[in-house]
Amino acid sequence: MNLSARTVALTLAGVIPGVALALAAARVAPTATISLPVPEARAASSEGAGNANRQAIGMSGCLAAACHGAPAGKVLNGERGIDCWQSSGSCWAAADPHTAAYSLLTDNPRRPLKITAAKIMAKYAPGKKATEDARCLACHTNPALAREELIPDANALVLREQGVSCEACHGNASVWLQPHTAWKGDRAKVYADTGMKPLYDLGERALACAGCHVGAPAENGLPVRDMNHDMIAAGHPRLNFDFAEYQRRLPQHWQEKDRTKSSYSPIVPNEAKVWFVGRVAHAEAACKLLEDRAKRSLDANEHRTPWPEFAEFNCASCHHNLRIPGKSEKYGDWRKSSEYLGERPIGVPPWQMIWPLTSAAGIESPKRDQALLKTVVLAMESPRPAKADKAQGVAKTTGEQAGNLRRELVSQPGEQVEARARAFFPRGALNLPEWDSATQVFFGLAALEYARGKPSDTVVKKYRSGVTAFRDQDWDRLESAFKAIHEK
Repeated sequence: MNLSARTVALTLAGVIPGVALALAAARVAPTATISLPVPEARAASSEGAGNANRQAIGMSGCLAAACHGAPAGKVLNGERGIDCWQSSGSCWAAADPHTAAYSLLTDNPRRPLKITAAKIMAKYAPGKKATEDARCLACHTNPALAREELIPDANALVLREQGVSCEACHGNASVWLQPHTAWKGDRAKVYADTGMKPLYDLGERALACAGCHVGAPAENGLPVRDMNHDMIAAGHPRLNFDFAEYQRRLPQHWQEKDRTKSSYSPIVPNEAKVWFVGRVAHAEAACKLLEDRAKRSLDANEHRTPWPEFAEFNCASCHHNLRIPGKSEKYGDWRKSSEYLGERPIGVPPWQMIWPLTSAAGIESPKRDQALLKTVVLAMESPRPAKADKAQGVAKTTGEQAGNLRRELVSQPGEQVEARARAFFPRGALNLPEWDSATQVFFGLAALEYARGKPSDTVVKKYRSGVTAFRDQDWDRLESAFKAIHEK
């Protein structure tokens, strides 16, 4: 049974136990300056016309044995010492799901798919291959290689086949490849000068992930990344992104440390902080995408961006059972409750839920008119959503507010951010009658429990079962997983 067939009704009994990351604390090993030739690459810059020398060179420049291509056995087993950077490339190549991203667009995907790219394209863009469509390539490979003019380029094709590789996250490497082995000067400045993305900053890392897992406008030489309602209708899975959970699922090929300091400063990240920063970055990315969608819809030459874009709204507001539940039933007619509607008229679809930056069904805090994204929500949730020009301005302002909050949270100690996050979670049993609120609260509570410490293997197994149930949309197992979780 899929999302369009029924609404999730879940009883949440408490907080989800998890596992806190254990990271080594030691001095960093000295690195030698290594000179590597930069291969010729016709794939132009991802940083705009003013920096055309920042070219993609592919992962071969990273996987040499003297660089990041050392054996990854220890790292994949959770041993992350001061030299784990030496095997980070091997770790990515061996176990990171991003390596298969490009293959999912082909006739030989490297993991099972419910709906193949060919079937999706038959509905979305008949006669065109996913491997030749910039909208698909922008998130299934290095976005810098997905621009229309690069699609027929043979060299760019070879690099795209590497999937979402090193440069998709770290930035095109032709300028930073050599100097990054022995940085000198202010790290933020040299990163900006060479085009290497500052992923040591938790907020910037979350934004980098959200660029594909939420969406992003065309900027800095990158094409638009916009998985819209047309693609969903054609069969593409809807996006369900939680930064903390997604990062937790990756084989960790990096070691957390404070790179703003010259001395080696290891960090054990507070998982509640990771979650909260990720939620704010998600909201920021959503506002930027909304601003861009509104802008493109006003462009007479842009025929693929209607207004309003249905993907902006909660899917279940349209795709749900039409039968009205009786008052005696478990959750009753929750869609008509004042807590859910607030000031929104019946029949008006709610804007996408990004809790706790928006309100959520079954959760008291924050109220609809008190949330950070309230201006966007109020503009979009009306019988006739705000005109594109108004929505563009509202989204821009609200996105900037989210960006300010993201930077504020990153600068604060983990315990302080954790306390701010916990304030949104009511204690005791919760009735969450709606899929998105259940999902987002589930991962939020998981992050809070990860922040507590290391639980038993049994507890971890229960949590992972719940994660799998969400991914598979297995309703019976979902409710079972929630009931199995209790407050310590």
